[in-house]
Amino acid sequence: MSAERPGPSSSPPLTAAPRRTVWGRELAAFCAIALLVLLAVSAGTVWLSERIARTNALEEAEGNAGRLAEYLVAPVLADALAGIPGRWEELDRDARNRMRDGSVTRMVVWRATGEIVYSTEPGQQGETLPPSDGLLAAIGGATVSDVDEQPETTAGGAPQALMEVYTPLEVPGEQLAFEAYFAYDRIDREAARLRGEIIPMAIGALVVLQLVQVPIATSLARRVRRQEAERTALVQRNVEASDRERRAIAADVHDGPVQDLAGVSYALSALRGSLPEERQPTVDKLVGAVRSAVQQLRRLMVDIYPPDLSGPGLGVAIADAAEPLRTAGVEVLMDAAPLPDMTPDAAAVLYRTAKEALANVAHHAQAKTAWITLEETVLHGAPAVRLEIADDGVGFPASTDRRAEGHLGLSLLRDRVLDLGGTVTLGDRLGGGALLTAVVPLHHGQ
Repeated sequence: MSAERPGPSSSPPLTAAPRRTVWGRELAAFCAIALLVLLAVSAGTVWLSERIARTNALEEAEGNAGRLAEYLVAPVLADALAGIPGRWEELDRDARNRMRDGSVTRMVVWRATGEIVYSTEPGQQGETLPPSDGLLAAIGGATVSDVDEQPETTAGGAPQALMEVYTPLEVPGEQLAFEAYFAYDRIDREAARLRGEIIPMAIGALVVLQLVQVPIATSLARRVRRQEAERTALVQRNVEASDRERRAIAADVHDGPVQDLAGVSYALSALRGSLPEERQPTVDKLVGAVRSAVQQLRRLMVDIYPPDLSGPGLGVAIADAAEPLRTAGVEVLMDAAPLPDMTPDAAAVLYRTAKEALANVAHHAQAKTAWITLEETVLHGAPAVRLEIADDGVGFPASTDRRAEGHLGLSLLRDRVLDLGGTVTLGDRLGGGALLTAVVPLHHGQ
């Protein structure tokens, strides 16, 4: 029958998502993660080799600077500062001979005041610059080193990265600081050597590990997939067995108690006319009780094994499922349009959804009127059926997920629809009450 259409809900639909595990995608993700780990380890190895090479080169430069200060510079510088002729020239000659191989690029001797006592750079001797932290540390007796990209004694030209070392230099009667600059390219060579040693070992071990893990992961994935297929087949067999048992139970109820009670009802009706008039009301009550029991058994049969839901049978079955509402005094208005053929799964889900929703209306809504709409629609460009159950009751609670309290009806209802690729909307009806909308494809998975 035609009826007032309930208002739409403002809640967004819960769209379906595929629940099948795509093992190929899982394996691809596993391999991608392994590749990212390899790249991260490679980057870490490069960084670590740079740090190790820098540390080793600075330690070696500190040792070289100490030996230069003690054995090359100090003996000649002491004589030069004492005023012995020709010793400055000798010091300069010895320093430049040492610098010919390119490992040492510059040598400077400092006083604590920042005065340059000696420098291999022409024209710097006698200049005074602000004392640096390294200079003051060397005056105090410590050897310090760092990578300096622009030394303060550079006289013009483009700055270049150098290893700068300050080390103490003692001459009779004075504490000086010796500064030496070493070529930075030694760090690059050392880092390249370390990378050549560390990367093949680290990356090679990881590659071997991944080559061993991938076949194992593939085997495990196939085993899990087989187990899932077996479990699915077992569940399917259980469902089929359950359907057979439910069909048998429904048939037994129909052919046994229902027929017997129907016969009792006919016999009592036939017996009524032969009884005294004062006994007839008692017979009428017995006939009504028997017929009520028959109706209850018939509803139980429908619950145990639903009727044929194909074609127009779905609307009739849903109308029968609303009979308890009518018995409770709730007006039920149904608008069921002719429906195209659909899969048995789609019809069963629509019927169970309607049945659960109508049960909620009966138990919780406190409604006076309920609306049922069943019509053809389109979902994601494919033909589908829309089922709407609305009422003018108290509406849905703030949270419809009450699994923690043991109420699984709405959750199971939602899961069934989503499993078939449909959508579910739970919301408020315009004008008061609740509105449930379920849209199910006609031929999901075919």
